[in-house]
Amino acid sequence: MKQFNPKSLVFPLLALLGLLLLIGVCRAETNQTACAVYSDNQLVGIVKDEDLAKRLIEQTCSDKKKEFGQEVAVLGRIDCRSTIVDKREVLTEAEFREAIEKKLRFSVKAACITVDGKTVAVVRDEKRARQVLDSLLQQYSHCEQGEQVVSATFRESVKVTLKPVPVDKIVDNERALDILKSGTEAPITYRVKEGDSLWLIARRHNTRVAEIKAANGLRSEALQPGQELKIYTSEPFVHVVAVVEGSRKEKIPYETKVITDRSSSSVRVKQEGKEGEKQVTYRAVRENGKEVKKEILSEKILTEAVDRILVKGQQVQLASRGGSGVLSWPLFGAITSYFGSRGGRHTGIDINGRTGDPIRAADDGTVIFAGRNGGYGLMVDISHGNGIVTRYAHCSSILVSVGDNVEKGQVIARVGATGRATGSHLHFEVISNGTQRNPLSYLR
Repeated sequence: MKQFNPKSLVFPLLALLGLLLLIGVCRAETNQTACAVYSDNQLVGIVKDEDLAKRLIEQTCSDKKKEFGQEVAVLGRIDCRSTIVDKREVLTEAEFREAIEKKLRFSVKAACITVDGKTVAVVRDEKRARQVLDSLLQQYSHCEQGEQVVSATFRESVKVTLKPVPVDKIVDNERALDILKSGTEAPITYRVKEGDSLWLIARRHNTRVAEIKAANGLRSEALQPGQELKIYTSEPFVHVVAVVEGSRKEKIPYETKVITDRSSSSVRVKQEGKEGEKQVTYRAVRENGKEVKKEILSEKILTEAVDRILVKGQQVQLASRGGSGVLSWPLFGAITSYFGSRGGRHTGIDINGRTGDPIRAADDGTVIFAGRNGGYGLMVDISHGNGIVTRYAHCSSILVSVGDNVEKGQVIARVGATGRATGSHLHFEVISNGTQRNPLSYLR
């Protein structure tokens, strides 16, 4: 058996020691002592030393001071810790400045717009905050022709306070205005499509035409394909209460009177009716552009209405003209609310239309009502015989009078948004023996 010789291990051990020494030398050349910077225990970056770290942070605060015009402070606690790291982990000055911008948060004294004690938007200074609030008041208190603003105030308690806030919470004036109007930081941007109307858009987004018009500074309902609208679907943070006074001319509808002539067996018009005109002075209260109250201050008759006088023979009945029993569509447009919707409370169908579009009689008949009727606004009722009556509501104008015989397809009124309506459309009802029925069962 061969005897073990300890001298045989000398060379391998020397080689191992040499290798370890070489590794140590290499490490010494690639590692270095540096400064690791932390913000609330989150690593910001590693730089050559603590003095450099503090200097670069101070420079960043100084630059932001010039931007905001006042002192800027770092949010959170900054810790500098000595460490040994690979030289490749040490950031250059430019790299560390970039890390500061991304990972540190800064605070500055800014203008907070508060609503009922809650901060809802922050802008750079008090001047900008006042501009935002003035702009909001102006947008929601515009006047129609012949009107003037009596007052415009906020329904809520709206204040501007100055206090330190994170820089990233500050928004520009336009964004602050959006937040106040929408009740959210993310209003919807809607692009108008061919065939759209403000009323249809309002229905789709569960809002009102008046609110869309006010939010976008629109003076009419005219839209163009591709036009962008801001839609606010939540409750606004603030409500502008505007009181306006105005004066305008309104038509006075004429009445139809019937005289019986025992010697006659026909019907003739003895006197044509003529609308009158009056000057109406009123005061209206609007919240965010929507009218919530209206008071008539005075009325002055400019021209008296002239009654329409019919002379009929004793045996002639001015009953409803018998219709065909098949109703034609009174307006061409999309159905935006069906019979029985809104929890079963909707007593007709709503047909989309633009203000001024012609409304046509669904069948031959006799006008039994033509005028204003509460929430229906301007309304026409036509009796078609056999207990069938059709109703046309929210009209902008009425072109027939009580007692008029009309033919199927005859223009009897024009589309509007009078009464309790969110926008221009026709509310159409079919009433059979006093009960509202689904119009789609009759229309062809």
